Amino acid sequence: MAVNRVAVAALAAVFLTSTPLAAQKKIERRVPLGMEGALRIVNMVGGVVVHGWNKDTVLIRGTMSPLDRFYGGGGYTGVKFGIESGSESDPKPARLEIWVPARVRLWIKTATANIDVGGVDGGLDLYVVSGTIDVNGSPRELNAEAIDGDIHINGSPSWVRAKSASGVITFHGASSDAAFSTVSGAVKVDGGVFERTKVETVTGDINFTAAKLDRSGSFDFDSHSGAVTVALPERLGVSFYAVTIAGTVTNNLSDKRPTPGRFGRGAELVTELSGGGAKVSVRTFKGAVVLRKAK
Repeated sequence: MAVNRVAVAALAAVFLTSTPLAAQKKIERRVPLGMEGALRIVNMVGGVVVHGWNKDTVLIRGTMSPLDRFYGGGGYTGVKFGIESGSESDPKPARLEIWVPARVRLWIKTATANIDVGGVDGGLDLYVVSGTIDVNGSPRELNAEAIDGDIHINGSPSWVRAKSASGVITFHGASSDAAFSTVSGAVKVDGGVFERTKVETVTGDINFTAAKLDRSGSFDFDSHSGAVTVALPERLGVSFYAVTIAGTVTNNLSDKRPTPGRFGRGAELVTELSGGGAKVSVRTFKGAVVLRKAK
């Protein structure tokens, strides 16, 4: 009898463990879409993974709750699809993996679902409330917004805008026109060639490292109380202006020392390196400013 009770308990445990998996509905769809068509995806809870490929077809695979509904429609120039939750008070996660034409114009909206996009060369417009956004590749345009999540970009989009409230923004690559902003999250940029860049935070720290700045470009860094570190290679033509109302300025790029602030506190630095060139402006209220050589 004891053995039978153990066997029954084991079977019950297996049944209870496997029920959530068995309850998931599988999704598999193929939809024709032109290589430069438009695609809109909505999945509020779970995750969305996107791969670019050289086919004029969208392939969608995934799982969702039996109560949820998969919807979609469109034509060769534009397609929209998403997951409609069967319970607004208790939405269940849906996992989508999608292959799209590489030059597609892609728009994704989620709430608590992570977004992961790779190999898409067209335009990306990505929005999440509390999930993470990961982009690998060099889309033509990239707009990414996470209210309470991190944004990680590994590539060289020509035009990029990334915004988060409390999340961290990391960027590794290069860009002709880049702008990053957070409230309390840090911004970390480690890249190659930049032509124009703007970084803004309130309390988050800013770390910017570049291999080269376009001599005619402008680069602005602003924070209220976050520390700002700008690292550049030696012999780069740069015109610097750095000011902090109540913080400090440390210059490890040249022998020029900062002067006391105009109001008897803080510091200010105006200097040129290698004859001047790219205009770099750093402003903080009470955050420390550090200019150093890139490693």
